[in-house]
Amino acid sequence: MRRWLDSFLFARSLRGFLLVWLLGGMVVATISIFAIEAWRVGNQLASEQDERLAGALGTLVQAIAQQGGPSLPAPALALPLDTGGSVRIVFRVSAVNGEWLAGERGLAPCPWVQSLPDAGRAGFYVGHLRGQLMRVSAARRHAPAADGVSQDIVIQAAAPWSERIPGAARLREGGLSQALVLACALAGWVSLGIAIVLYWIDRTRQTLSDPMHQSVDAAVPLELRPVLSRVQALLQEKQHWVDQQRRFLADASHQLRTPMAVLRTQLQSAMAGDVRAADVLPQMLHTVDRATGLANQLLSLTKLELLAQRSELQVIDVRAVARDAVLELSPLIAAKRIEFSLDEAELAAPADATMLGELVRNLLANAIHHAPDDGRVGIVLRSGAGRAELIVWDEGPGIADTQRPRLFHPFAASQGGAGLGLSICRQIAEAMGAQVELFNRVDRGGVVGVDAVVAWGQAP
Repeated sequence: MRRWLDSFLFARSLRGFLLVWLLGGMVVATISIFAIEAWRVGNQLASEQDERLAGALGTLVQAIAQQGGPSLPAPALALPLDTGGSVRIVFRVSAVNGEWLAGERGLAPCPWVQSLPDAGRAGFYVGHLRGQLMRVSAARRHAPAADGVSQDIVIQAAAPWSERIPGAARLREGGLSQALVLACALAGWVSLGIAIVLYWIDRTRQTLSDPMHQSVDAAVPLELRPVLSRVQALLQEKQHWVDQQRRFLADASHQLRTPMAVLRTQLQSAMAGDVRAADVLPQMLHTVDRATGLANQLLSLTKLELLAQRSELQVIDVRAVARDAVLELSPLIAAKRIEFSLDEAELAAPADATMLGELVRNLLANAIHHAPDDGRVGIVLRSGAGRAELIVWDEGPGIADTQRPRLFHPFAASQGGAGLGLSICRQIAEAMGAQVELFNRVDRGGVVGVDAVVAWGQAP
């Protein structure tokens, strides 16, 4: 049933559906009105015909009783029937056995003589006259015979059955014309309503065609305005995202172009003999590392977009993800002889393991980069009061007030960084329903390090 509705009703255009459904309903209603009115007028005509036949039958009975003489009706008996102008009524007088005595020979004798009412009351049935359908009224009476012995006779009065079917003129007289006018008026009213609805839909379409349109058109109905507002918001968000991606691609191409140009210059200098290879190779390695880091971060952004679209968050063990990130970055920790500590407290939060691992690695790499040699770096996991937190701390120089507003903007890093790490961190956190913030850790009035806090609003 559902499949039939989907394919028949909703797969068509709204205009066609409204026209077929509503105007089709009006056609059905009109036909129903016509049928009801025809039935009512037909019943009225049938009652009038039966009354005329009963009256004609009574006249026949009186005429037979008044013909004079103790004999059955003569074959040439002429009966003064009031036929009501153009109404044609024929009669027949028969013996009980169906033998014709008087009247119209072609009218079939009554086949249900024994079932006719007593006391001369009329009974009605359907008969025929030379193949024509007739409505017949019949009654049994006693009539004297020539020998003075009374004999039962059957008296029939009949009129064409077609007189019971209402014609166009009678239907008009019965009020069908007014019903048809009313149906046409209703059809026009429904058509006007359909036109208004389609106008509203067209205005809605025109509004949606301008994604940056800030307000909903007053011509849009109230029921569609919340949907239209939501769609406009989605379109504006999409446009904003597209603009961000364009700016990001422009910045990324610029950032990649710079190390490639530097590397080319260094190679040309070495090939020309302007500098010794031993002097330029470390610089070239640093340039390659910088370009590689930027490329890896760009790949991380691409992977983040894919994961955000198809990932379903589940409650995972944050401690296990943090431990894996520490193991991956342990060579960097060892290279700077950093003292590292990992809080072993259990912590679970709604996240994606791959995305959370990327977040922890970025924050930890940032902490290792800014921590002094022989300094300390650590990760703390804690939960309570409906909040879960992962904290990456270091003993770096802190965050300057002038730098804080642009911390999470792409390509806004200082001290030679690529500037995508923190931007990726914030996007990952938001995709997992969390927040990430950086705070200076102050002790005795001085900055002693930085805390990067990833927080979920509710602990599982």
